[in-house]
Amino acid sequence: MDPTTLSWLHSPAKSTWSASTSNIYTLPIELLCPIFLYLYKDPAKHATNGLRNTHKLTFIMLVCKHWKDIVECTPTLWTDIWLGRGPVLTDARDGWITRLEALFERSGTIPLNLTITLGFVDLEDARKVLLHHLPRCQTLVLQPSEVHTDWALSTKRLHQRVSTVHDILSSPFPILQKILIDPIYLKVETNYGGPLQLDAPNLRFLSSYSPHIIPFVKAYGSPPAHDCLESFSIVGGWGNVMEMLPLTRVALPGLRSLSLTQTEDLWNILQVLETPNLECLVVDCGLADWPEEVNTPTPVLNKLRKLSWYTDPDATDEGANIHHLLQHCPNIESFSYLSNEDADVLLLALPDPLTETRDGSPRLCPKLRRLHLAYASFEQVRELVLIRPALEYVSLQRRKPEDTVTRSQAVWHEKVDLVRWIRSKVEFEFDRDRKYVGVPSDLEEAEGASGILDSEGSSKSLV
Repeated sequence: MDPTTLSWLHSPAKSTWSASTSNIYTLPIELLCPIFLYLYKDPAKHATNGLRNTHKLTFIMLVCKHWKDIVECTPTLWTDIWLGRGPVLTDARDGWITRLEALFERSGTIPLNLTITLGFVDLEDARKVLLHHLPRCQTLVLQPSEVHTDWALSTKRLHQRVSTVHDILSSPFPILQKILIDPIYLKVETNYGGPLQLDAPNLRFLSSYSPHIIPFVKAYGSPPAHDCLESFSIVGGWGNVMEMLPLTRVALPGLRSLSLTQTEDLWNILQVLETPNLECLVVDCGLADWPEEVNTPTPVLNKLRKLSWYTDPDATDEGANIHHLLQHCPNIESFSYLSNEDADVLLLALPDPLTETRDGSPRLCPKLRRLHLAYASFEQVRELVLIRPALEYVSLQRRKPEDTVTRSQAVWHEKVDLVRWIRSKVEFEFDRDRKYVGVPSDLEEAEGASGILDSEGSSKSLV
């Protein structure tokens, strides 16, 4: 040991430092537990990837044995369980199951928030332990594996069977409030299928982004109903979603948000689900084989305030279907017609129903205030603003080429004036395309722009 270190160990400074730090380590449990619980509930803290390091307070447990014992013996500090990495080797399975049981036992009997990474947790191995504790779950998340650089782990990545996941989710969930199924790869069994109804009477949020797992809530009473569900999202994967839903009409009086993706059963779903208080509807089915004429009886969604429809450049027969839906949404205030593809040409540039009038007023959706369009010209926006004085906000995902100025300065001035007039009536946003060299600052309100539009939207020169 060098002389400097030796002298410090015998100095008063060392005694003072030891006394100050020992006071921290010997704080009573009554003071440490609230502090640890505050750190545990911090949303910025998250579990690391690995069953041995899944706890949010691992950095606390590494400080000293006293703090480690406090964390391990406090059930409220074990309510968020993240199952990340199971055993890589088969002979380590028994030890992993033992640690898994200890992990759940530390939470006692209080409600759990459980996240399972399916790629590294063998549900067959963990099934018995999970089924014992799933009734305590208030939140359940099934997520895919993250990308790993560890070759040994990547080659051991598991592909769960659909039947196994169905079996796990068939467990009773008396207090479950939220279930989220991220896009996950599953082994599809040709001889396995059928609906998956969650026995979760208190479920409020149900979202599945996996076309292999399309769960629905179990209805109770007569007529069948589920009173608690508020948000429901599914990805159909272009399969027959109706095979996964109840055969009879189900009342969902609490449902506020509904999102349907990759399904051709929009009208059948709206017919089966009774949603009198639905406020937000998302339809992301751009490539669906839409009927040329909608004959399915459709309920009037009087409470709907926000409608989002995602199109595709190859979409066909959308117009009649959008028109039919808008007819049954008389009170929407926000309508989004957007594209998931960055295409220069969209077949349905501007839904015709928005420009229909009756006695000088909009025939459909007269309360519309916010409008998001995939593709339109400034002239079309001006027409909409004139027809719909209630509009407050308009945005374009892409504008037409005619509104990307590549010609004379005079044309640029004209476009600037048109944008100015629109913005004098509504908040207006559009894509900023600056790829053209030598063009003025792309319709920004720049110095030297002359001309103004009158109250009717006609251009008048000030020169």
